[in-house]
Amino acid sequence: MKNFFLIISAFTFVLLTTTKGLAQEKSKNIVSIEEKNGKNIIKAPGVKLEVDERNDTITKITIGRRRFEVIEDHDRARIRMVRVPREKFKGHWAGCDLGFNGYMTSDFSTDLPPEAMFMDLNASKSVMFSINFLQYNIGLQKHKNNFGMVLGAGWTFYNYRTDLPYTFERDPETGKTIGVPIPEERKVEKNKITTSFINIPLLFELQIPASEQFHRFYISAGPYCGFKLGGHTKVVYKENGDRSKDKGRDDINLTAFQYGAMVRMGYRFINLYASYNFSTLYSENRGPELYPFTIGLSLIQF
Repeated sequence: MKNFFLIISAFTFVLLTTTKGLAQEKSKNIVSIEEKNGKNIIKAPGVKLEVDERNDTITKITIGRRRFEVIEDHDRARIRMVRVPREKFKGHWAGCDLGFNGYMTSDFSTDLPPEAMFMDLNASKSVMFSINFLQYNIGLQKHKNNFGMVLGAGWTFYNYRTDLPYTFERDPETGKTIGVPIPEERKVEKNKITTSFINIPLLFELQIPASEQFHRFYISAGPYCGFKLGGHTKVVYKENGDRSKDKGRDDINLTAFQYGAMVRMGYRFINLYASYNFSTLYSENRGPELYPFTIGLSLIQF
């Protein structure tokens, strides 16, 4: 029986290594063979075969993070699959985020002063979306993998909906951003400011419990900065029964560089995040003093 499973295991191993090695067949060191403590170990890219005839588990085939074990006891053989714990720290950043964005005054209030009321938000329709496309993990422990740093990059779109009858323009005299009333005959349906940034976070992440390898609660926090890629305004309105749309790309003093703090946490499929900017929505002294924030869910993790 042992010989039978050895043959099956060897055949499976050869098939897998052949498939994975086609693109590297010109390399000289695709397969390595070693004997260690009475075991024969064969390694190839992404695959490991371990044979030990002195143990009930005579063969182990490891593919990625899955290991297939051929076990023989009492003249009976069976195969079981186990997941191999990851050896290195891996954080939580890469993926897609969806949430709401808004802004506060310097005293952390969402109630705006009279001179900034043209920026009063329709909070339920002010939505942000982010594609976090780059993640680099740095483990900070020698013998564990549940604490480390995450450096990443993401492309984020912010939509600030006001739906108020004002356009956003620069005052020709002061250069500051102001709200200019829209004529009453135009019934505003949608009014918003849209910006996009490349955000770069540096997060410290803790995962607990350390003994659990696959389903841990995690929390991370740290600073981030962002560089503006673009921005525009859009007003949708009805006039004399006709629906019209005005889109503007004029400079309204939106800040070109933002920075702040971020926190992320989650367990299994529930993942939350929030951020707060220490920089203002508009360039300093070029518009109302408003500090953006976001809160939402991570929908997909890479």
